[in-house]
Amino acid sequence: MNLDNLFEVVRGGTIKRYHTLETIGEQSVGAHSWGVAMILQYLDDTVSKAAILKALSHDIAELYTGDIPAPVKWDNPDLVKSLKAIENAFERKLNIDYTKELLPYEAILFKQADMFELLFFCMRQRKMGNTNMNTVFSNGVEYLANQDLNELGSKLLGRLIKEYGGI
Repeated sequence: MNLDNLFEVVRGGTIKRYHTLETIGEQSVGAHSWGVAMILQYLDDTVSKAAILKALSHDIAELYTGDIPAPVKWDNPDLVKSLKAIENAFERKLNIDYTKELLPYEAILFKQADMFELLFFCMRQRKMGNTNMNTVFSNGVEYLANQDLNELGSKLLGRLIKEYGGI
């Protein structure tokens, strides 16, 4: 990564997430990505440097595309395909495309860590009284429940469900 790219990559961490949902406060791509990296490390502390870098940089293309809401993506598979191509080109331009360096199990764990971080965000929102995230939390739980979680992932999911329901 060159110096100019570094400035864009660092700026990418400031993009706001959840702009179509009412939240208490905001979450930046930087805060989200840090959480994903830490959760990924928890799920398997032997993941590669490339996996951690993927976690830290996976949403930087939102500098260019914005944060497209998940329901829009779910309803428009052709859009997702086009968006993925645009994001991949942007990542290559900034020299932060780590996807090809991931081992297959790391790619799976990365997607799980990304979803787990969403559950953490929902839990924090609910603790502050925001119930707008209940459906988002449920969708995340449903996704993770259908994944082949490792032992640590299963424990984490159980704990998050308990904590979310017990608030």
